Amino acid sequence: MFAMQYGFDVPDAEPVRARVREIGSRFDQLPGLYSKAFLVADAIDGSPARYTPFYLWDQLDGMSDFLLSDAFRAVVAKYGRPIVQRWNKVAFLKGAAVAQTPTFATQQFIDIPADVDLAQLCELHATDAEAMICEHDLHSVFVGLDTNNWKLMRIALWQARPVQSPSHGKIFEVAHLSAPALKKEPGV
Repeated sequence: MFAMQYGFDVPDAEPVRARVREIGSRFDQLPGLYSKAFLVADAIDGSPARYTPFYLWDQLDGMSDFLLSDAFRAVVAKYGRPIVQRWNKVAFLKGAAVAQTPTFATQQFIDIPADVDLAQLCELHATDAEAMICEHDLHSVFVGLDTNNWKLMRIALWQARPVQSPSHGKIFEVAHLSAPALKKEPGV
């Protein structure tokens, strides 16, 4: 499993929400896609509104094919060519609310100091993610490793708005979730 994300500051999040309502379901059958969370944040405290979709891919080929597709060309035409961040999976866990539609996401970036044992740090964050699955509103949590910038990233999808906490990072609205692979799994 691989994660990918890009994002754009936008003057107003409402047109983005309207566009997601229009096109979100197009991704419900995208080959190689495990899930795509259309993440939106309104402007707040001097920060601009933000649109930053987050993808989980079952296969690297699916991600590559998408980046070469007409759908991604449309993104570039509308917003410009973004920097695409990628992460290798450290942990991916489903929570008690995985069968429900998530409405919020939290995302945190963690710097990895050069003198820290990478394997131990990844194990610690995987254990922390595992401890989150007992939270009843948790849909899923992904922890990824960025080896270009030496950072860990944790993103959690929630069925209800989580309590604001520095450990959660930034909160986004999930305007739509396309989850073709998740919907094929038994019991979901």
